Amino acid sequence: FGRGAEIPCVLGISNEFVVLLDLGAKEVVFNCFTGDVIGWSAEGAALRIYHGRGDLVSVRAGSGSSGSSG
Repeated sequence: FGRGAEIPCVLGISNEFVVLLDLGAKEVVFNCFTGDVIGWSAEGAALRIYHGRGDLVSVRAGSGSSGSSG
């Protein structure tokens, strides 16, 4: 397994799911059940979410707002 690409996404968390959405491509780039999350760690603006059998997805806060409001 290699290092994944960094793409701008929106993080969504509900009672059932954790998802990363690529709004530009209009697709889900990551999803798992919240029950599959086994832990997380934070460092600065970065968050590593561990899921399944120790796999991880790393997210970090963007430097600015690129979304639209309304």
